[in-house]
Amino acid sequence: MQHIERVRRPQARARSQTRTRRDKSVWLAATLVLAAGLTGCAAPGGQPGAADTLSMADATPAGPALSAFLERAPDGAVTTLAASPWGGNVSVIVQERYFAASGRLCAQLDVSRGAVPAALGSGEVACRVAARGWYTQRLVTEVVR
Repeated sequence: MQHIERVRRPQARARSQTRTRRDKSVWLAATLVLAAGLTGCAAPGGQPGAADTLSMADATPAGPALSAFLERAPDGAVTTLAASPWGGNVSVIVQERYFAASGRLCAQLDVSRGAVPAALGSGEVACRVAARGWYTQRLVTEVVR
């Protein structure tokens, strides 16, 4: 009986070591795939400057008066513009400034015309596109009128 147990033990150890090596190889391969995937997400891709224009492709240039206001306006700032991308005599309120996923500085705006209450205004977003200035666009979540 003892002789049989001695014979089985080396085989069991060999299988155990093979499994351990295989498990380590699987984990190493999975780690490398994951690292490569994360590196791909973090690496800049495409053509230089492509990200500056892709999501703002149908945006409207803000114009000099609105651009000057947006450069220095904190959250909650209000201005009235005689001329703007939304027409004349509009009130603009900066609701919130933030950095978009593209890295651009953006501001969520409430825009209302003349005597129309702010509650009936429209939601807009303005983003500063590098080397091109401020551009405005309707919020994706805003109902088209």
